[in-house]
Amino acid sequence: MNEELTWGETEFSWSLSRDHLFSFCPRAYFYHYYGAAGGFEFGSGTELLYRLKKLQKLELWLTALCTAVLRGFFYENPENFNFRLAARRNFRRGMRSVSLREWRADPQQLNLFELYYGLEEINALTERGAQLLNTWIDQLIESGLTDYLGKIPYLERKTFSFPAAAYVGKIKTWLAPAVIWQEDGRLKFLTLNNGRTDPVRLHHAAALHKIYAFNKLRIAPERVVTLNFDLTCGETTGISAAAVNVSELIAYVKASAAGMLAAATGRDTVSEADFPRSPGNCPECRFRKYCETATENVENG
Repeated sequence: MNEELTWGETEFSWSLSRDHLFSFCPRAYFYHYYGAAGGFEFGSGTELLYRLKKLQKLELWLTALCTAVLRGFFYENPENFNFRLAARRNFRRGMRSVSLREWRADPQQLNLFELYYGLEEINALTERGAQLLNTWIDQLIESGLTDYLGKIPYLERKTFSFPAAAYVGKIKTWLAPAVIWQEDGRLKFLTLNNGRTDPVRLHHAAALHKIYAFNKLRIAPERVVTLNFDLTCGETTGISAAAVNVSELIAYVKASAAGMLAAATGRDTVSEADFPRSPGNCPECRFRKYCETATENVENG
């Protein structure tokens, strides 16, 4: 059993998304992982931060939607599964929730960045989302990927808790493949992306898959394969074993985690002031409304 790394009384964990957010803006990182704590409870005083934490951009939500539909097909494999129908049903449900602003009463409900900040009107956003989703689902089906996955014997499909967790030393790390299966003596991981994923992150994800396979299944790294499906072009690409350096990823995770932990000056408390803003990224930040309000309050005394 791994002895988990803790910060104060809280377990510290690491993920590619957490690393990305810390690099994007340390202040946004603080708001997401510390400042918004408890904000799902009425009267907590952190409701706004929690609401902003849950904001999603349209393309990220659609990527997650496609992943969830694919995962449902692969693991539940209901008869006569209709990808288009399942995806459109989930899309309509989500957009209805957004249009009704159900997030105001329940911050766990879907809330889209573009609509919240007035970048797009609801009808235009809905139309763009529907067109994008139709294109992506078409890419999934016409690529032959769904037929291929549907022929994999059920017993070869590896179930896992989502998100999955593995350890790098004492650091609990999270990873989020779409599906996992065994084939021809190899363990295969499939991820979906929307064409905007940094290639370095894809290689880091592949290394995490190897760590997970060894942690959980005692499968040697050389027997692990990562495949990436690009929803925007319908292409599946693999990452060669030579391009995946597990030792490099381990060093990166440890250095990244150390930087996050070192940002806080106290051992038992986390202060907003310890996490500086990155002003150049404010237009793309979910938390900009809170930052703008906080700045105005300071300027007005």
